[in-house]
Amino acid sequence: MEDELTVHDAETGQAEAVDTRSEQEEKDFLNSLDDDFDPATAEAKAEQANIEQEAAAGIVFVGLMTIEQTMKTMVHPDFTFNPEQAEGVALKVAPLIVKYGGNPPPWLAKYMDEIMAVAAIGMLGLSSFMQVKQLKAADIAKAKAQAKNAANDNERQEAA
Repeated sequence: MEDELTVHDAETGQAEAVDTRSEQEEKDFLNSLDDDFDPATAEAKAEQANIEQEAAAGIVFVGLMTIEQTMKTMVHPDFTFNPEQAEGVALKVAPLIVKYGGNPPPWLAKYMDEIMAVAAIGMLGLSSFMQVKQLKAADIAKAKAQAKNAANDNERQEAA
């Protein structure tokens, strides 16, 4: 340390650290400790942290509801997340949102381009799959309608 001096004891041969700070420096330091703690400031900081956690949980919950709506559109109209589980996920992820300020952790940030590319390709693939599924369902409905119309035409011809 800068405020310590190493002294060697001639009799024992051991090194001993001697504090070279002045009494005034010690008093100033101890007085600054008393000045730092303000209950109102501590309470305000705790309240601010609580507000940040709640806001982050709200952001996560909105994201989950967006995913739920996407799933309803693409997979099945009756799809829903379990509300208790969704709330639990929001509460567990919120501290990460606060910790990293909504940004990915530094170790993950360098891979964000790759992650976004995989996500974009995945979404394109999923939407393409859903479109093919809808087109096949429309083809089947059209074939059924044509078969029904053909059956009705046959009945009309036989009746005539």
